[in-house]
Amino acid sequence: MGAGVIGLAAAYELMKAGHDVTVLEADGYGKGPSHGNAALVTSVLSFPVPAPGTIPVAAKAVLTGTGAVSVRPHVQPGYLSFLLRMALATRKSEFVKGTLAQDIMTRMVSDGYGEYLADGLKFEMHEQGSLHTFTHREAFEAGLAVFDGFDRLRDRIRVLDGPEAVHRVDPTLSPDILYGYYAPDDVQVEPASLMKALVGALVDGGVNLVEHSPVTGFRRSGDRVVSVICDKTEFPADHVVLAAGVATRELGKKLGVSVPVYSGGGYSVDVNINRAELRPRTSIITDDTHIAVTPLAWGLRVSSGMIIGQTHPKIPQSVFNGLMNDLRQAYPHVPLDDVEPGWAGLRPMSADGVPIVGHLPGYVNTFVATGHAMLGLTYAPPTARVLHALIDGVAPADYGAFSMRRFQRAAA
Repeated sequence: MGAGVIGLAAAYELMKAGHDVTVLEADGYGKGPSHGNAALVTSVLSFPVPAPGTIPVAAKAVLTGTGAVSVRPHVQPGYLSFLLRMALATRKSEFVKGTLAQDIMTRMVSDGYGEYLADGLKFEMHEQGSLHTFTHREAFEAGLAVFDGFDRLRDRIRVLDGPEAVHRVDPTLSPDILYGYYAPDDVQVEPASLMKALVGALVDGGVNLVEHSPVTGFRRSGDRVVSVICDKTEFPADHVVLAAGVATRELGKKLGVSVPVYSGGGYSVDVNINRAELRPRTSIITDDTHIAVTPLAWGLRVSSGMIIGQTHPKIPQSVFNGLMNDLRQAYPHVPLDDVEPGWAGLRPMSADGVPIVGHLPGYVNTFVATGHAMLGLTYAPPTARVLHALIDGVAPADYGAFSMRRFQRAAA
């Protein structure tokens, strides 16, 4: 269930393995947060959102309305315990555990996308790396310090200590950007083109893609789900995968299970740039304004925001204007005369920032794949690989790092 990038990647992996696959989607495929993804596939960002120092940043953002991470208070059942669990995840020991868990997936990313290309999938992809930028040395040194103790991650970056090194990577950047670290293996993937390629391959492979069909119920027999019901249509199932992003929580409720995932709002804006020499040379993530900018064939995409607890996606005009100002601050000469309307969506966020991929507790043939936050595009092929191993009963022990059982153990 779910035809965003995670669900489509899982369906593709399982189809290739010889499974008879049906994909059920409440809307049209690719209409959720996958559509407005930052378009960056990273080999470096294994760090979970709940990191040391996140709590004061989020608290300040509640008051100011700005910041890389902010929290929206509401009274949805379970939300307070979710926030408390997230607060615990900002402890150094939990941050280390989460980073090492996510790096299991991060190390599969390159092979996953390489396999797509080898299979002949046609989608927009550029090998232009990514650059984390800094305007002040103190912030630069703090950014590098995050890699302390993670030598495997540190080996994937190149430190740019000074403006000459930074602007050799991208001369179109503002002269105010003085420091950075560069991840040469990061790539740009336009998400709509990837999902279109996956859907084409699925349809050609005989997969039944059923759109505009919200799930209304399940038929169970003991500890198995034997069919999925969409209004008056029933789909028999040997295995079931809940991969519907934030909506996975509601699907879990129908099976009597609370999936610990809540929404995190984000937004992006596309800027059309006809002249190639005016487009960025690489993706950037800015330390001061917390925006991500990705060059694509038609221009660039600028994105930002992790608004934890937001329930209705929107991009107010003030936020749109701020995003354009931040973009201009990073690229003083970028043309802004052909800007698309802003996009907003709700990303699925787990309490510890690590994806939830594994058995749905209480069911032997039902699996969940959600909670990817801002890394759905990056982690789509690895998530599919993990699900394939779980369904076929050959998953290594370290895949247990993604299981929902980790939250049950924490509660105990």
